[in-house]
Amino acid sequence: MRRSLAARTALVISALLVVAGCGGGGAKKADPKDPVTIDVAVLAATEFYVIPWLVGQKQGFFTDHGVEVGKIVAGSGGSATLRTQLSGGMPIGEIGYKSVLDAWSEDVPVLAVGGGAQGPYGGDFYALADNDRVNELRDIKKWAYTNPGSSVYALSFLLPQAAGLPTKAERISAGGVGEGAALLEAGTVDVAWLPPSLASRNQGKFKLVVSTSKYITDFQQSVITTSPAYAKEHPDVVRGVLAGWQEAAKWITQNPEAAARIYAEHVDLPVAAATSVVKGAVESNVWNVGFNPAALKRGTDAAVVSGFKGEVKYCEFIDTSYLPGAATAELPTKCGA
Repeated sequence: MRRSLAARTALVISALLVVAGCGGGGAKKADPKDPVTIDVAVLAATEFYVIPWLVGQKQGFFTDHGVEVGKIVAGSGGSATLRTQLSGGMPIGEIGYKSVLDAWSEDVPVLAVGGGAQGPYGGDFYALADNDRVNELRDIKKWAYTNPGSSVYALSFLLPQAAGLPTKAERISAGGVGEGAALLEAGTVDVAWLPPSLASRNQGKFKLVVSTSKYITDFQQSVITTSPAYAKEHPDVVRGVLAGWQEAAKWITQNPEAAARIYAEHVDLPVAAATSVVKGAVESNVWNVGFNPAALKRGTDAAVVSGFKGEVKYCEFIDTSYLPGAATAELPTKCGA
């Protein structure tokens, strides 16, 4: 029954991919003097994932490469972002890595053409500030994660494993960020995952217990995706988006305060809190338009913990040929060998 449902879902998404593959301006080429306009879908678009898209949009980096990014549409994370991208006729988006794996495993024609978040930034767990009993990883007996199958759920296993600690503990699905914070306040759990925007806004209320970057380095959280049909029909648009995204990520590292003001305006976040998010992302080197094998392997490990089954054939759903020249383009396996 589960396979049948998954197959039906795949058929629906496949149909949507055909629609997305036919959109985006017909045969029009990406030209800085007459740019192709597209909308994009970005997972958790109030968090750090959206910052390169915002900067590229505001600073004209996409336009310089012949693409005008119109709306940045928020996905709700995971496969929901993929559905948001495809059902809205948006040819390009940034999607959670496991969601792309799941779609590919069900024969959905989705293609990862660029990296996104390739570090553990944003994967931290917090306790209430006045909880004197929980101060470090070994103190945690009850974890709150977002949803089953999420990278946050996987981290609740990968983190103690990386620290050489037992992974046995109680894990509770909060269902959302606000619900996780509510579980903390009710004393139901020891720690909950909180996104950087919420944590930076409430520094006196919560305390950091587990900094994920202390235990995990490379970690593929998201990838920039399109459909094979769209990539084949509009290769210059795909290349233009990736080149603009790369320039935006570089600009952020050089202008974190200016990037923070752009981000703050977008999410209605205090500038100080937005600056904390941007600088944290920059310091962790989270953004990379290219691919590296360590990040992909760790992302795959997390997907397996969250329920993914089967062999991962990276060359079937990742295409590095659209990347800018200076981008890294190494996969865990060689393609075409």
